[in-house]
Order: sequence, then C-alpha cells, then structure tokens
Amino acid sequence: MSRSVDTLYRQWLMLSKIPRYPRRISVPALNSILISEGYSIDIRTIQRDLLKLSSPFPLSSETEGRKNYWFWSEHASIQDLPGMEPVTALAFEMAESYLAPILPQATITLLAPYFARAKEVLHSASSHLKDWPDKIAVIENGPQLIPPHINSEIQNAVYQAVLEEKQLKIIYKPRYAKTTSEYTAHPLGIVTRQGVIYLVCTFWNYQDVRQLALHRFTSATLLNDNAKLLENFELSSYVQKDHQFAYPISSEPIQLKVIFNAKSALHIEETPLTADQVLTPLDEDRILLEGSIFDSQELRWWLRRFGSQIEVLEPLDLRENFINEAKRLQQLYLLAPK
Repeated sequence: MSRSVDTLYRQWLMLSKIPRYPRRISVPALNSILISEGYSIDIRTIQRDLLKLSSPFPLSSETEGRKNYWFWSEHASIQDLPGMEPVTALAFEMAESYLAPILPQATITLLAPYFARAKEVLHSASSHLKDWPDKIAVIENGPQLIPPHINSEIQNAVYQAVLEEKQLKIIYKPRYAKTTSEYTAHPLGIVTRQGVIYLVCTFWNYQDVRQLALHRFTSATLLNDNAKLLENFELSSYVQKDHQFAYPISSEPIQLKVIFNAKSALHIEETPLTADQVLTPLDEDRILLEGSIFDSQELRWWLRRFGSQIEVLEPLDLRENFINEAKRLQQLYLLAPK
C-alpha cells in the first residue's frame, strides 16, 4: 500500500472514531484506537492530522490541562460513505415522524443530524420518494387521544436506567392515589401503549412486576447500584404471551362464541380475531364467531364497541356480564331526562 493511501485510511479511521459534541475523545485515546488497528504513530502526528482535518471538516477541540479533546461540532452534517440512499433517507424520515413521541429528547437530539441528512437526500432525489412521506398516514383505533405530558428529564433518567440496568429512585403518584410515594425501582423495560409510555419494573426486593406510567412520575433519579433483574423475564412474553397490558381476566384461554350481524362480521372476516376463528352463517343477517382467546378487559372493551350488533353466547359468565351491563344502560337511558 502506498504511503498516501495508507495516510488516507488512517485519517478516515480517525474521523470515524471522533464523536459528536457533547461527547469527545482525547488524543491519547484516539492513539490507542489507531494502535489497535495496526497504526504505530506518535502523538504529534495525530495532532498535525487533526489540525489539517479541522479545516475541511467541522472538527473542534478543547484543552483541559495538558490534554486535548476533539469532537465533531454539534450541528455538523453527516458525512456518509457510501452516500445515504433515498430509500434509507425515507426510512429515517418516517422514523422521525413515528418514533419522536416515544424516544427521549436526548436521543432525538443525537439523531437530529441523521434526520437532517435524510431530508437533504430526499429533497435532492430525482425520484418521487421525496413526496412519499406526504402520501402515508397511520391511523390508530378509536379517536386519537392527546398524549400526556412527560417531563423530559424524568424520561431521560428512566431510559438511561433501562439501558444501563441501573436502579431508580422515583416519586410516583398512582392513578387513584391522592398523594405521592417514593420507591426504589429495578427497571425491566419500556412499553408504549396508545400514546402512554410505561416503565415495567419491580420494587425493592419484591418479585411482582409493576407498570408505571411515566407521566405520573414526580421525579426519577438514576442510582449507581445495578438493577436486580428477574431471572428468565422476557418483556415480549410479558406483553404478548401473558397479555399483561390487555389487563387479563383469565389465566387460560376461553372458548368465545359471539353472534355478529352480517355487516359487522365483515370486519372480523377480513381481520380475524383469533388464529383458530370459525365463522358460521346462521341466517342472512347473523354469523356465529367461535374461537379461543384470553379473556381480558381489552377484549371486553373491543366487544362493547359493537353495541347491539352482537350477542355474546359463551362463556356464560361473560354473557352474564354483558346482560348486566345492558340492564344498567337501559336503566340509565330510561331514567334520563328528555
């Protein structure tokens, strides 16, 4: 390899290892990285290279004592090789739109140069991809609720505790409580559900898993102590298999039988409720749905959406629940002033 090419490789490696402000790297630390990559050069050469590179590239330095620290400027544009493809830029553009509500502000700030670069690529793209974000919309079930406000410092502390597996000292006000309480929490994961962000955790030395809405935190302080993680705990299983965020009522699947009117049945014919769902026409206007599913508050909320367009047959306790609710609704509306 020629000397000029070798120098080019070394300098490009240096550029790739220098972090963006507010992070920074010392010259000795940069030298250690170069040595590990097979480059044996002295500190003076690295300093000269950095000074040369700071002319064409937005590099800056700070001096503390006898050490120099280097970093990319906070607003430096992304230098990507190979260049960012329009499809990749589109992915960043959409990620910014849909991930911004659930990511901490510190993370959004770190990703800001990538989002800005994506906008540059899409704006300059000759294809119609630059118009693609304006042609996509994501709609959630039901009316779009306004997400509750979350203190950014609290959110950052919680996310950092989850990432670093550290304990948290929190002050929290449960939904129906009048006062706050202080807890030592061991984070297990983060869950976002219908615009609300939850910390899944345990308290002190207890094993029971809790769900804490971040907007109900009064404060959150990151501790130096390592979190005590539950053995064999998997957040995906907790959410998907155990249905904990569906507010389960049964620990075993139930055999659901519901009669739908024909128009409402089109919805579950196109998007089945269960994997083993069976639809049986009873007559021109009614269709029987049968399938196994876990009973939960979420299931009952979903069934209530259909109102008088369905009739719950089984299980019998679920049918009884709907009968009692129908009686309460009848009494409420019959006694309502006209």
